[in-house]
Amino acid sequence: MTNIRHLRALQAFDETAKHLNLSKAAEALNVTHGAVSRQIKLLEEYLGTALFRRRPAGVELTSVGAQLFQSTRQAFPALQKGVSEVKRQPERQSLKVSLPNAVALKWLVPRLPLFQQKHPGIALFLETDDGITDFDTSEVDIALRFGVPNWNGLYSEKITDEELVAVASPDLVGDVQLPMSATDIAQLPLLYDVFNAGWDKWAEKSGLNPDQVTSQNIQYFDSAVLLEAAIDRQGVALARHLLAARDLENGRLVRLDKRCIPLERGLHFVCRLGDQDRVAVRILKKWLLSICV
Repeated sequence: MTNIRHLRALQAFDETAKHLNLSKAAEALNVTHGAVSRQIKLLEEYLGTALFRRRPAGVELTSVGAQLFQSTRQAFPALQKGVSEVKRQPERQSLKVSLPNAVALKWLVPRLPLFQQKHPGIALFLETDDGITDFDTSEVDIALRFGVPNWNGLYSEKITDEELVAVASPDLVGDVQLPMSATDIAQLPLLYDVFNAGWDKWAEKSGLNPDQVTSQNIQYFDSAVLLEAAIDRQGVALARHLLAARDLENGRLVRLDKRCIPLERGLHFVCRLGDQDRVAVRILKKWLLSICV
């Protein structure tokens, strides 16, 4: 059997053929434009033929290059899948977890020492990402996602429901008696979460006109930043209770009233079908459920 040579050069070729652009291929491989160019030149010299035609806006495949790409476009995903499957062996005691930045900062990371004390043999690698996880191509074992279940072909389980509560720094409200009236809360600066807007519903539940809670001076795309603004006495946040819980326990925030706004979306545990039976995955899921009780 003939040995396959220049595997790195073949990978550079495959990425360039995918993007038809050397710079984008270099970015995908996390190398320089020159490194990709050299690898392709090496492969062309080895094969004795041109694989690309250079164009002002990029490159295009020659007929031979197109023929080779038909093989590499199947080979590299198959290799990646094979490596991922080996890395996900049932007995493996390390897990890569993808989760939103706010969930990591305000909920999971502060509680991780408790997990490590109970399960010192399981290593966790956290990747903060609010996007959709592609389990076919990534090395992520578990994704924690806030949303409505729509993960076809994957295993998912709700970790907890979510609700919005009105919170603020105790320094912002001073010695006022809690719980506060809705009218008094509405007179304070109000902070807005773009993805969890709920002040209108809060107003409706409080018997107020929604126009009384529409002063949107600053809007926040990150729930963790929203909470930090509230802690910094900048205003009242209608925040996800799960994310605010630790700051409420520590006294950095206080609940201003007893109203809560239930959300349709909850926090979900997502993994590949079958992976839910891996020992380490089962242990982590059970622990996550326990800290939400």
